[in-house]
Amino acid sequence: MPVKYEFLSAEQQEHFFKHGWIKIPNAINKKYIDAWLNRLWIRLGWDKDAGPRGWEGEYVKFVRHEEVPFQEFAPDAYKACMELCGGEDRVDPIRNMRHGDHFIINNGSDYWETHDCDPKDRPGWHTDNDWYRQFLDSSNNALVVIHLFTDVPPRGGGTFLCEDGIAGIEECFYKHKQGLDSPFTNLSAAHVKNCKVFSQVSGKAGDTFILHPYIPHTNGPNHLRTPRIITNPHVTLKEPFNLDRDDPSDYSLIERVILDRLGRDRIPESEYRDPSVPRISYYPRNLPLRTTGVPDEIRRLQAAAEASGKGKDSIYSIWLDPEGPDMQMFKRNFGLDLPEGPNHGVVG
Repeated sequence: MPVKYEFLSAEQQEHFFKHGWIKIPNAINKKYIDAWLNRLWIRLGWDKDAGPRGWEGEYVKFVRHEEVPFQEFAPDAYKACMELCGGEDRVDPIRNMRHGDHFIINNGSDYWETHDCDPKDRPGWHTDNDWYRQFLDSSNNALVVIHLFTDVPPRGGGTFLCEDGIAGIEECFYKHKQGLDSPFTNLSAAHVKNCKVFSQVSGKAGDTFILHPYIPHTNGPNHLRTPRIITNPHVTLKEPFNLDRDDPSDYSLIERVILDRLGRDRIPESEYRDPSVPRISYYPRNLPLRTTGVPDEIRRLQAAAEASGKGKDSIYSIWLDPEGPDMQMFKRNFGLDLPEGPNHGVVG
């Protein structure tokens, strides 16, 4: 069925096709920005007024305590993602469809206050695919989403994007019919040092950036030492990308970018994937990112609640009820309900 665009303008569609990303201004429901940031300082034990120079660590990731459906958290970003994927019916309604307060904070450093950086020289260029076996058509990560919880000005620690690096990523995946199992960034992103078209995420608190899954990216230095706080969820499809459609109007914008960068109108699966090699997801490979720090953060939240006279039982966290329905949704959202180790037969 031809892909319909009712939310994305023609200009936004063209921007995504040409650059590999779009920005949806003022996308996030403000009540979640306010509520989740107010709890953040308590969770971390940081003095909010001290600013990044007084906070611990240059680049820090934190666990999730709260989550809500994507369409409630950022309705316009949700609409944009559904259209980029070719329609809501192609998107997995469970996996990665709840967005939460698992913040990534870039505080900068004394060094980067006085030094500049060429994006191509930054370490860590990658695409997000460490939880599954990567083929050219893998859709476990169909879109990368970056939600801004603070203003992120230019040079303020926004993510670097390598726009002309998409083709090199795709060529690597196309050549490896056996698939690639993480880590393989030295192989897939080695070409970035020869690329020329770079951009950097910058915007206002509440903006959402949506990236093509094959655009290489890495964290940018925070030269300004202003707070840079984001979250970085993904979108997952029910089935792999289809790069061999009879009707070109059926291609999603994501698929069109893949084909365009490879200079093709269609590509049979037999060209880029050995059917004898199974599709695999790995869980809980990233479980430590979901759990490290939970006890300390809950202890701080409970202490703050008691100090305010509300009592420790007044705080909410999915971790306080390990068998409850919210925790079960959290596990399904990240695939943590699957058996430990490689899980064969996944669709993406």
